[in-house]
This record gives sequence, structure tokens and C-alpha cells, in this order.
Amino acid sequence: MKVAFVIKGDPFSWKCHEALRVAMALGISCEVSLILIKDGVYALSRWHPENLGIQGFDRLIENMAYVKVKVYVEDTSLEERGLKPEDLLCEVEVKSTEDIRSIIASSEAVMIW
Repeated sequence: MKVAFVIKGDPFSWKCHEALRVAMALGISCEVSLILIKDGVYALSRWHPENLGIQGFDRLIENMAYVKVKVYVEDTSLEERGLKPEDLLCEVEVKSTEDIRSIIASSEAVMIW
């Protein structure tokens, strides 16, 4: 089964952490596309959650490579926030908005966070 997780909100809430956790769990048995757009791209930046008194999810992100999770970031979202792929915690595939639409359209299930 092909599943797309779209994270579009900031990483400061429980939603982002939960989306990453569920995406990783599904990645064990499904083909998962983790797509970060808009403020969701900050989840992959070095944002120091401990300074806010919340738990980070660096380990979840690092472990995506060990399961069937492909990580995509929208190019426009990175650019609008002044980020570059090398600013992120893991290797990602930077995709255009059209490419992101195609990934979502080819998925059997889509979860938006």
C-alpha cells in the first residue's frame, strides 16, 4: 500500500511528532512518502526543541532511512523560509509543487497533518 503523509504545520505541536511516529510505523510494511510543505519544513531543521521544553524527534527522522519512508520537501517552501537542503537533519528529495501533487495523486491513502 502506498501512503502519503503531508506535514504542513509547524513542528511545535503534538501533530508533527505523531505524524512522524505513525509514518515510521507504517513504513515497516507500507511504501510511505513523507512530504513536508509550508511550515512543515521546519520539522527537519535544527530548531532546538529542548529550548522550548519539548521533546525533539531527531531520532525518528534519522530512523526513517531504515524503513520504507521516502522524505520529500517542496522546493518553494524551503525557499520561502530561507532554508537549503543542507540545513536539514537528513537527506531529502527536493521536489516541485507539481511533483508533490503527483506523489499524492499516486498514493492510495493520504494523511494531512
